[in-house]
Amino acid sequence: MTAHIFQIYYSDETRRALDPGFRALDNSKNERPDWREYWPIRNYFRDHALVEGDALLGGDALVEGDYYGFLSPAFKAKTGLSSATVFEFLERQEPETDVVLFSPFYDQIAFFLNQWEQGAMTHRNVAVFEESLALVAPQFKIYDTASSALNSVFCNYFVAKPAFWRVWLERCERVFACAERGDTPLGLALAKDIDYGMQRTPTKVFIIERVASALLAISPEWRVQAYNPMLLPLSQSTVSGLGEALVALDALKIAFAVAPHQHYKRAFFQLRARFAEAQGKRTLDRGGRNEP
Repeated sequence: MTAHIFQIYYSDETRRALDPGFRALDNSKNERPDWREYWPIRNYFRDHALVEGDALLGGDALVEGDYYGFLSPAFKAKTGLSSATVFEFLERQEPETDVVLFSPFYDQIAFFLNQWEQGAMTHRNVAVFEESLALVAPQFKIYDTASSALNSVFCNYFVAKPAFWRVWLERCERVFACAERGDTPLGLALAKDIDYGMQRTPTKVFIIERVASALLAISPEWRVQAYNPMLLPLSQSTVSGLGEALVALDALKIAFAVAPHQHYKRAFFQLRARFAEAQGKRTLDRGGRNEP
């Protein structure tokens, strides 16, 4: 098994910052900065025959048993991981493993029921996240589907075999087509900018970053292994200070995913509200709910 892990660069400056253990993926033309990393990933699959018989058919085909990954230039800053650590972790996986995750920000994984709820609350727009889910993964329910540290993806920091990438790309292309047409309320909303730190970023970027999490939650047949996110950096959110309480929240979600008894989910929401109240803030004052 071989791992083909690419790190995307946009300029000479970002290229110099890349980990030399990864393969550099040139996006210096940056023809569509509004799509961020999705544009070079999409172009790579167009050139390497990921989808046979489709419009995305290109050059040399991908190797079915190999891993492929596409990391942003900020991978080391966000995870603290080197390429050597990534490859060593991949070498320890069983051959049957389909997807391997390297997601930072355990507090954001544990505190929210799933990454779609996290996005809806953080960006204060429940409607666009719910409508996008109906487009890419209708089985996934933003207030009923639990994702945990076992299957949550942040920043598209995952490595997978072509079989998973095919499904991921097909669902992402639904978002791409909707946003490019811009002839529906959802299409217009996807193209609209939202605040992200010191910059404004199109909503569609944050939707694309959550597609993998949705697919892993609704399709348990994918065999997934995650690098322990508790060993990776937390976010700068106030909930990062909850410490071991985050483990309790994550454990309730794992229990609910294994045996979907509603009392697990109710306990999760109640415990989360209690933690938030102890911190002197409302849990869901950004447009979400305290109860499922």
